Amino acid sequence: MKVVLVQPPVQDFYDTDIRLQPIGLCYLKAAVKKYLPDVDIIVKDYHSGHGRRTVSLPKELSYLAGYYPVADRSPFSAFHQYYHFGQSFGKIEEELAAMKPDVVGISSLFTPYYQEAMQVARIVKRRLNVPVIMGGSHVSAVPESALADPSVDFVIRGEGERPFVEFLNYLLGRRRIENVPNLGYKNNEGLCFNQIEDNYPVDILPFPDLSDLPPARYELAGSPLTFIFTSRGCPHTCSFCTVHSTFGRKYRSRTVSNIIEEIGKRRQEGYRVIDFEDDNLTFYKDKFKELCRKLIEIYPPGEMNFTAMNGISYMSMDDELLELMFQAGFSQLNLSLVSLDNNVQNTVSRPHDPDMYGKIVNRAFRLGFRMVSYQILGLPYETLKSMVQTLAFQARLPVLLGVSPFYLIPNAPIADGLNLKDEDYKKARLTAMAGENGLFKREDIYTMFISSRIINFLKGLDITESGDLSELIDHSWRDNRISTGFKLLKELNMTGILNFQTSQGRIPNRKFKAELFYQVLREAKSITCQNGKQIFVSQ
Repeated sequence: MKVVLVQPPVQDFYDTDIRLQPIGLCYLKAAVKKYLPDVDIIVKDYHSGHGRRTVSLPKELSYLAGYYPVADRSPFSAFHQYYHFGQSFGKIEEELAAMKPDVVGISSLFTPYYQEAMQVARIVKRRLNVPVIMGGSHVSAVPESALADPSVDFVIRGEGERPFVEFLNYLLGRRRIENVPNLGYKNNEGLCFNQIEDNYPVDILPFPDLSDLPPARYELAGSPLTFIFTSRGCPHTCSFCTVHSTFGRKYRSRTVSNIIEEIGKRRQEGYRVIDFEDDNLTFYKDKFKELCRKLIEIYPPGEMNFTAMNGISYMSMDDELLELMFQAGFSQLNLSLVSLDNNVQNTVSRPHDPDMYGKIVNRAFRLGFRMVSYQILGLPYETLKSMVQTLAFQARLPVLLGVSPFYLIPNAPIADGLNLKDEDYKKARLTAMAGENGLFKREDIYTMFISSRIINFLKGLDITESGDLSELIDHSWRDNRISTGFKLLKELNMTGILNFQTSQGRIPNRKFKAELFYQVLREAKSITCQNGKQIFVSQ
């Protein structure tokens, strides 16, 4: 039996270049090789390493043309072109046909890209007519939607390793279809879904098999990068998240020795950057401290670089853990604030302590960490005033701002009772700015998003002394990017209009609300750069 596992291309305004490794498919391959060694299985990543090309903006997103109208060359630029990131569907069809698999598995991780996954399924059915099975976060959230498509024969809900092995045993005639856990399929009665069962224990799962992935395709700052999970699931119940659709309600953590063994294997394979992709990496604080101590003991300073791009919960941080992480080789922290508003945090069922957040950030800064602090714009029930206060709070901290407009994803608790359709799936991305209600408008969300870009521009300045923003605007800057940014800010100050900087000159940004931006600055009173120097905002 020959099995091909596919990571499809995606279409969007931008791509997260360094977080594309199809680690879930590599887990499936490793499990199959362990339990069904006679099965020939290969992972094909048709997303990363295949470039991009411009495609038409989908009709569901046509309203965005007014927000991203030109190719802005300013330091505050957002988006413009809509792209196809990855291999063309034509080339995918040719390659899969030449491989002649007996079964094709397709990953459908992210809701806004489900149509691209479906397109691969249609290619397989049209050209090969072999069984197609689909899994991933989107499929786990709305399995009926995926399975109802004529091109999809089977789906797996939740974690896939044990179900996929048992599914292949079914195809090999060794299992009844009714006995394959987590499987969805079709029969004369319609759509059928087997019971969800436990996966293999996390310490028994074989390490992901990366042998089909060229390390040079996944890099951070020129060094090969790979992902590691120390746990599965999350103990929190944030209402905008669907992690429990995939990993269930049980939070399971691997042993430190098991994690250290995998890191050692990756180092031998040439990887020098390890990105921990856990949904809640530091929940078991003492265990993570033990892991950091082991890393300090094994790897000399500078030999390995550790990151946690999926974010770390500040609620499980303390001074000792920060110090251990820094010594172990973590140099950047991605921290999730979400909102400063207690009512909003309670509404989305998220643990929250703004005083603690500020202390963690300031302690991490003194240790030498670079930090990104994340905020969600436009959460249901959040006011514009609350968003302004959160953005201003973060402006005063020595962090870069990671601002993401809110979007609804299927099966999230916050979407309970809403009948989301294909159009909503297409809008389930930050670039869509789909949230809009009586408390704020799309122009408000857009302005806050661009405001965060302007503030990050200021935070990135390597000034040697704290000073007033007006002095920086009038200063003569040699760096062309910095000079352009301040020219645009000076024009904004004089005319109340923020301009796009294009190859044809400056074009007014009609969607940017200057007064809202100034409201953020007045609330902040000062902006703290990444180097700790302050930029004061005059009234």
